[in-house]
Amino acid sequence: MEAYKAALLPDAYGSLDYSYFMDELIDATAALEVYVEKINFSKVDSNWILPIIQNKEALASSLLEGTQATLDGVLINQVSPNTEDKNLNEIVNYLKASSIGYQRLKRGDFDNELFLEMHRVLLSGGVRKNTDTIGEYRTTQNYIGKNDGELVYTPPKPDKVPALMNNLIAYINSDDAKIRPLIRIAIIHAQLETIYPFGDGNGRVGRILIPLYLYAKGQIPMPYFFISEALEREKHKYYKLLMDIRTSNRWNEWIRFFLETVAKQCRKYIRIFNQINDLYDKTVKQACHLINSSNAVRMVDAMFKYPIFDSKIMQEETGISSTTINRYLNILPKNNVLYTDGKQRNRLFFFYDLVALICE
Repeated sequence: MEAYKAALLPDAYGSLDYSYFMDELIDATAALEVYVEKINFSKVDSNWILPIIQNKEALASSLLEGTQATLDGVLINQVSPNTEDKNLNEIVNYLKASSIGYQRLKRGDFDNELFLEMHRVLLSGGVRKNTDTIGEYRTTQNYIGKNDGELVYTPPKPDKVPALMNNLIAYINSDDAKIRPLIRIAIIHAQLETIYPFGDGNGRVGRILIPLYLYAKGQIPMPYFFISEALEREKHKYYKLLMDIRTSNRWNEWIRFFLETVAKQCRKYIRIFNQINDLYDKTVKQACHLINSSNAVRMVDAMFKYPIFDSKIMQEETGISSTTINRYLNILPKNNVLYTDGKQRNRLFFFYDLVALICE
């Protein structure tokens, strides 16, 4: 299959038909605004909850690439790291790459170094086999195929990648009031996946880029917007519509799907934030009744930050003595507020009511 000859932006998408996706744009924009409001005014500190949900995002994005892991496993790994599990290491790398992108954007615009550094971190530690270049744009031809070996797409030739990436970065950093940020990030994501600039990790870099761009353009207060889960649910549609851009120049269909996905995921997390607020009130009430101390609220706050934890983490987060913590950690499991793994030493505690909400 001949290598795809990718056009530069904005010529690549030509003239968009706004009537085709205007309703979806209005819906997605409104849903994103409500989502941001829920983050800003949640009863539970967003600095506790958003990192937990970001773990779910890292998991969902990695699942699209064949990684095998669970959210329970990811949260347990934060308490008791398993550096031998490459699946978990991939998710840790994803979170680190996202954080690096955010830190760099606080200092300046998007540039090649940002993409290369995120890629280097994403694939560090030998998490993937046969990756010839890490932290570099590819220098050999790559291909996208199905599991049965059938070739689906041949990205642009490697010598075209630097110019295409320079063009993409210039487009990312430019301002165009005529095109809303949600439409622009749909275009940017699709163009990156078309260029396929790396030997591996292109999909994950492209999905990390979505919240980073929306943060950089002031659409969200932090780069916490999670779309990979929704894309994973409809991954065959996701891949097909990206391919339709290359074969039939069907940008309008792709943009509409992307906006629909944004709206769906925003509405889901709006509902989850409402449920988390209700759960917080309920759990504080239960804990205060069982513990009968002002320490109860500190305990609950820590549980919402670490829904899977050990006694050491709880002691560090609350500042309560180990003797008192251990007494509380006998009371709460007996009343099914928490559950344990049953071990005598290094026992883990599970706040399953919160985990269940995040896993929806």
